[in-house]
Amino acid sequence: MTWEQEMKEQAKDLAEELAQERAEELAQERAQKIAEEAVAEARKENALETARKLLGKNVAIEIIAEATGLPLAQVEQLRQESAVKA
Repeated sequence: MTWEQEMKEQAKDLAEELAQERAEELAQERAQKIAEEAVAEARKENALETARKLLGKNVAIEIIAEATGLPLAQVEQLRQESAVKA
């Protein structure tokens, strides 16, 4: 193998190694983003469930909004939905 061929082979190997490392980095970043989105979704669902329970106990919607971090309009909508179901 000539020196030039050897350098091309080493360059190819290095490029493949770097590509693999970058692919692993991207996979980790995607996994982290998915995990963060799942946590955010779980927090939102928890806030909604808490709001529904508090509405069932006739807690003021302003207090529910403050306690859960949900917008007042969303708590009001939940209240209206629970009134329709009842």
